[in-house]
Amino acid sequence: MIRALAAISLCAGLAACSAEGVSPDTAELRNTWRGNLVPKSSPALMVNAFDRFCTTGPRDDAALRAAGYVPLPERTPGARAYVIDDSRPAVAVSDTMCLVQAESRTGQTTRFQNYVAATYPGARAIDPEPLGRNIEQAWSIPTDPPAIIATERTVSVGWYRYALILFQPGAT
Repeated sequence: MIRALAAISLCAGLAACSAEGVSPDTAELRNTWRGNLVPKSSPALMVNAFDRFCTTGPRDDAALRAAGYVPLPERTPGARAYVIDDSRPAVAVSDTMCLVQAESRTGQTTRFQNYVAATYPGARAIDPEPLGRNIEQAWSIPTDPPAIIATERTVSVGWYRYALILFQPGAT
């Protein structure tokens, strides 16, 4: 009898804490460990995510959700950021841009330089300065339409973040 009362009490307590009115995305984002919003991704995870979502695969909501990503609330019209509660990098997409971002880790810069050289043999290094103050490296990519690939390093709360960016100004 005591066990039955305890079970009923537990069920009543859980029912009182319903998630009514909270979307699945909101619930998942609220339970995401804050350190995973921009995680410490390995160089391989960063390059693989960049290749999958920015250069070879579709950069759409369905593909990112199928991979386990959840969209953050939209802050910039036309751009959407996605996060996942593990060590894979954050991904942001728009009609003309795609980027992956993670905390800076050893080996990321070299791994990405090697990726650009292997994937885009016709890539030409360009001056990063006109692209923004945090852009470290940039390459002009002879694709149709022409594109720019760049790396960006920023500081947030004392930690450095590293982003791989594909910018296709002529894309629609």
